[in-house]
Amino acid sequence: MSPPMSPEDYPLLRSQAALLALALRLVTRDGYRYWLTQTAPADRILTAVEKIDEQHAVLLSPQARKVRREARLPVAHLLLAPPTAAPQGGRWPMLLLSDRRLRGENMRPVEGRRPLTWVAWRKDDWRPTYELRRDKRGKLTWFLVEDYYEDLRKKALTHARAHDWPRLVQTLKTLGNLPMFTGIYIQATTIKRHVMREWGNEFRRNPSDQWRSPPWRKALEGWPKRPWSPVGIRLYRDEPPRTLGEWVSMHE
Repeated sequence: MSPPMSPEDYPLLRSQAALLALALRLVTRDGYRYWLTQTAPADRILTAVEKIDEQHAVLLSPQARKVRREARLPVAHLLLAPPTAAPQGGRWPMLLLSDRRLRGENMRPVEGRRPLTWVAWRKDDWRPTYELRRDKRGKLTWFLVEDYYEDLRKKALTHARAHDWPRLVQTLKTLGNLPMFTGIYIQATTIKRHVMREWGNEFRRNPSDQWRSPPWRKALEGWPKRPWSPVGIRLYRDEPPRTLGEWVSMHE
């Protein structure tokens, strides 16, 4: 059986999309049903991971996790924000997942009154931004939290009504750069439809019933044609920092 990792060996995820994809897999495929988010000081991140491992064995090998599960012991998994996002504000966000409530932790059910939520750096703080809930098909997927979705929708419509094309372009680019899992894709395309409807109320269509080319058309060129599948998303980094130890060494 492989020995557990050290905190220095912890593999870093390559992007926010990778973290969301892995969390979705752990919940839907591996039965991690409880969650907790927290942050640790960036300059003490190795110590923080070591302490969590001492309490909840989050650095076990896959084989050791299987043995622990078969022994009916709690199984936990720790996800760190990718280094491209951390450590804004000097804090490093972490997501702790487990197959049951962990002693000493305020774990919440993944599908409880407050569903599994992940953060992003916006408005100068780490704020809840993504939440895991079921779509109309009954499948778990990532959505934007309601306040952030409404903020983006209102901004887009306000800029469209004011013909403020530079700001509308920026809002649409923000939407296009989101991790387009099914729920987020639905929300983003809903906002796009609202914007184009607003455009249609102000400008006539051409005889072929196609939208006249608006100033912000290029902002939509990079949008995906369909939602992302978590299966096809690459999880880990290929270039330094590939591990937490490498990140610490680069920032000493």
